[in-house]
Amino acid sequence: MKPATLGMLALFGTAVLWGSNHVVARASNGVVPLAAYIFWRWSLALPVMLVIAWPSIRRHRATIRAEIGDLCLIGTLGVGVFSGLLVAGAYFSRAVEVSMINATTPAWVALLALISGQGRLAGVQWLGLGLAMTGTLVILSRGDPAVLAGVEARAGNLFALAAAILFAWFSLRLRRYSGRLPAFALTTVTAAIGTVLVSVPFFLVSVLVFGSGIVAEAPQDTGMAVLILVYAAVGPTLLGNAFYIYGLSVIGPQRAAAFLYLAPVASSVLAVMFLDEPLHVHHFAGYALILGGLFMVNRRGARPAASAPGP
Repeated sequence: MKPATLGMLALFGTAVLWGSNHVVARASNGVVPLAAYIFWRWSLALPVMLVIAWPSIRRHRATIRAEIGDLCLIGTLGVGVFSGLLVAGAYFSRAVEVSMINATTPAWVALLALISGQGRLAGVQWLGLGLAMTGTLVILSRGDPAVLAGVEARAGNLFALAAAILFAWFSLRLRRYSGRLPAFALTTVTAAIGTVLVSVPFFLVSVLVFGSGIVAEAPQDTGMAVLILVYAAVGPTLLGNAFYIYGLSVIGPQRAAAFLYLAPVASSVLAVMFLDEPLHVHHFAGYALILGGLFMVNRRGARPAASAPGP
């Protein structure tokens, strides 16, 4: 099989795995405590990632040491806080809606790049940005503007929106490391920092102060909780990032990014199959607006962001 074909298969697998993350997180509510899910998801995957990335980390230790302050910032916000917001979004809202809102990340990248002076938008790109934002509002409001006026949007959707904006900032911030640090080494270092500085304290406070379960909400759920956490660590976290980085290296960032738009589709299919979540007209309308808007935003081929830990 040709490398390009393998790369596209890997990216398709990435979309399915990252799409499944929202569904698994949603199904975990009531089985796995939120803090435990966030903590164990990365803590189980990191030892394997460190073994694989260690030779590369050693070779680039001078760069890592020189940039440790900035890496701590982006690891804290872009991995630690982002992971917490993303999982919280899925815990408190529908997987279908969270995944669709997460798909707006490229639009937020374009907007933040414009604000920070790292990019500019042509007329059609402004229109695309407006469409993507409108699609997000359609999903947040469930097709009824009165919902937003009455501040009735699901808290989980607002967490997901904050996560999408934060990940866009993270992606822009990583551009400075393009060509300086290999993608998997950068992924591993920032993930380790985010876990140590955010996930571990959040987990310890949850367990020691609030009496949350270490693995499961109740002892009888321990077996199911372990299966959920192992899948979250091995599937979306470890394999999802590995597949994405491989596919990115084989077919390039522009073509690779297109595959990520399949993640909400995968989430929708899995959520309907396993969670019995309903799909409404406003879901299709919102996602159509988001996809159309992102197509317009990316027509002129904005400079791609460096690889980063995904959903």
